[in-house]
Amino acid sequence: MIYVTNRGSQHAEGRFCNQKFDFPPDRSVPVPLEVARHIFGYGDDNKEPYLIRLGWLRMSTDWDRAMSRLNQFQFTKEPIRTGQSLAPLVERVAPPLGRRPKAGAKFQEQAT
Repeated sequence: MIYVTNRGSQHAEGRFCNQKFDFPPDRSVPVPLEVARHIFGYGDDNKEPYLIRLGWLRMSTDWDRAMSRLNQFQFTKEPIRTGQSLAPLVERVAPPLGRRPKAGAKFQEQAT
């Protein structure tokens, strides 16, 4: 099972084994891996037949626009919640001080 998340603003749909799959914007849809491969070409380097099947590529001049739309889809092993970033969580570190004390100097707290 894989989750397909449509990060674009347009609704998308596809068919696999005579079953319709809807991919609304900002929603993670669980689908079998075979469905993601058949509809979006997941795991295949040659995206042309999938873009044609989706109706996004009709002429060679449509290539950039079609690939841009395909790149709005994310494939993950877990659903993505709205507003969630795909980047891993990073520990927050305090910003560096403006001036560093010289070696051996005593720290003095500044009055505010």
